[in-house]
Amino acid sequence: MFQKETSSFNCPGGILADDQGLGKTVSTIALILKQKIVSQLKSESSCKQETEALVLDADDESDNAKHESGSHVKPELKVSSNSETSVLSACGNDENDSSDMEKAEDEEANSSTRAFQWKRPAAGTLIVCPASVVRQWARELDEKVSEESKLSVLVYHGSNRTKDPNELAEYDVVVTTYAIVTNEAPNKFLVDEDENDEKNTDRYGLASGFSNNKKRKVVVGASKKSKRRGRKSTNDTSSEPDCGPLGKVGWFRIVLDEAQTIKNYRTQMARSCCTLRAKRRWCLSGTPIQNTIDDLYSYFRFLRYDPYAVYKSFYSTIKVPISRNSCQGYKKLQAVLRAIMLRRTKGTLLDGKPIINLPPKVVNLSQVDFSVAERSFYKKLEADSRSQFKAYADAGTLSQNYANILLLLLRLRQACDHPQLVKRYNSDPVGKVSEAAVRRLPREARSRLINRLESSSAICYECNEPPEKPVVTLCGHIFCYECVLEYITGDENTCPVPRCKQQLARDVVFSESSLRNCTSDDSGCSSSHDNGLDRSVFQKRDFCSSKIKAVLDILQSLSQPDSPNSAQHGQMPSSSRPYDDDDVTIVEPMRLHSSSPSQGAVKTIIFSQWTGMLDLVELRILESGIEFRRLDGTMSLAARDRAVKEFSKKPDVKVMLMSLKAGNLGLNMVAACHVILLDLWWNPTTEDQAIDRAHRIGQTRPVTVTRITIKDTVEDRILKLQEEKRTMVASAFGEEHGGSSATRLTVDDLKYLFMV
Repeated sequence: MFQKETSSFNCPGGILADDQGLGKTVSTIALILKQKIVSQLKSESSCKQETEALVLDADDESDNAKHESGSHVKPELKVSSNSETSVLSACGNDENDSSDMEKAEDEEANSSTRAFQWKRPAAGTLIVCPASVVRQWARELDEKVSEESKLSVLVYHGSNRTKDPNELAEYDVVVTTYAIVTNEAPNKFLVDEDENDEKNTDRYGLASGFSNNKKRKVVVGASKKSKRRGRKSTNDTSSEPDCGPLGKVGWFRIVLDEAQTIKNYRTQMARSCCTLRAKRRWCLSGTPIQNTIDDLYSYFRFLRYDPYAVYKSFYSTIKVPISRNSCQGYKKLQAVLRAIMLRRTKGTLLDGKPIINLPPKVVNLSQVDFSVAERSFYKKLEADSRSQFKAYADAGTLSQNYANILLLLLRLRQACDHPQLVKRYNSDPVGKVSEAAVRRLPREARSRLINRLESSSAICYECNEPPEKPVVTLCGHIFCYECVLEYITGDENTCPVPRCKQQLARDVVFSESSLRNCTSDDSGCSSSHDNGLDRSVFQKRDFCSSKIKAVLDILQSLSQPDSPNSAQHGQMPSSSRPYDDDDVTIVEPMRLHSSSPSQGAVKTIIFSQWTGMLDLVELRILESGIEFRRLDGTMSLAARDRAVKEFSKKPDVKVMLMSLKAGNLGLNMVAACHVILLDLWWNPTTEDQAIDRAHRIGQTRPVTVTRITIKDTVEDRILKLQEEKRTMVASAFGEEHGGSSATRLTVDDLKYLFMV
């Protein structure tokens, strides 16, 4: 990493894409110690203190103008033929393409920028990470560094955090969250050429209308006059910039942990990370590609990796070749990545030996059958969903109804877990506070918010998925309840949608049920929405879904290590599926590793992407008397940290219930040697991250993973799509030959999922 920073021709920094659990955190700490910012600043200040400060900020400002507005630098692409793979270079062409007025404005802006940014305090390393691992970073920075080399560390989180940027500059390392960066980064006009360029990608089959990451109407289409006003206000020397302390500092290094958080380059979070000033930049991610090759573009833009930090170059140099000839295209991508990416997997060899010796990991795919009642419910739901999909297809409105189609798929997937998860079963997530606030709203406002929840674009702004428990804010933005709760209960209570300054609290976040209940009370009408599904049998207390029964069988067998079947716990009907991972073994029938008494009891992590499913599992575990803890996005950071510590330290705590969103990133859970995945995620890399909470450095026992699916359902088809995604990711990294289409769910994918 140090070599990449100091000798990289392309950009000072890069992507550290080691597998989960291989020590990206420790590697980063070693890098910080290798070149401590204090000594670096002393050596530089002795000869060119003022010049260096200007270079730091002027370069970043120039890059921001080029990469984020794209309104003055139009790259002229040239092919260099003296390398194994052709790589394009971008040359400025301002003289031909800019008017005299625009040039004058640029000179004025650059002059103003240099004058103001000379005042920025120079700071050390900024680490940006998910909220769930802030405390873990602080512990690692303390425990992994010897006393004589201790780093000064500030956890920049909480309502009482400093407002003084000069105080931030006093620390070697500052640890903060993506949410805080989003709110404190410079409030600039970030208009990308990217969004205009992407309109042309359909002709190559690289993008479809089926993107749940819809363009946010933020500043696109703004007049040149307004853009000039934006630049002027950003660089005005007479006033402070419109940003928080993080944006007022010139950082020596910025490290994005779990960098896939910014994979969607259109989000305010990704844009905010790009606007921070830094000399050196790193992206840490064990799964840098999750959806498409476009994920890489967001990293290239953050890293200032020219010419690929401009979408036009990224598109023509990387995406088009892959679409025309996947084999050659992926080879070119590998060459582009080789210059900036470091990647080691658990199977990487050094001198013929594995770089790390981890206990084996065994993945079992256990396919269970529905009960008669569940099968009947599912078939009815599937038939209705297929009929609705056909109606969209016949009307030629698949693109306009993409969010609705994802919602149909969501309900099918939830029905595989438990029928009570299907819409209209969920209790009001917001509660009485929301209902009381709804009653104070005018009737027209309630109707408007209901229409927003029912619109074809009702996708969670934060995670870009159809919400499990959808809520709408007073400002009209849609979120999953779990996603928005961090803003409701956390320190950053401003709506994360760009340029929306609505303060979020429980009384300005509304569920559909509370809106409808109050509206129907006013009119005297019933608000029930029944789609003809018979639900009564599933509401009985003694009903237990097939998946939950499978989980209880596994937990019961694991709690009896002395039983005759301890060597192969809980055999259930199962079948194997190809699982494209070198260190994974598929076994049939399902055999779970036992634990000898000297190793202690087997601890299990149970993952689900839906908190509603965790609620249902929790009820059954309580009845069984098994001691457990829970971690999900509705909990405070302190509560999450306490749950992890108690699960790791207390022998009698055998189970951890985790939501996939809150628990799949960064956490170290080596106390567990068994992982159960209750449902399938579109991106298998997300599941891999969850599994590697347990299978990582520090694990001393074999790890068993059980993926529970239902036979003859949409889950069978999701498994197939997961295999294709794995092939695409492996091809990009050169980890296997061949290639596949690098797209989101296409029309053919959707038809396959609905069996149309």
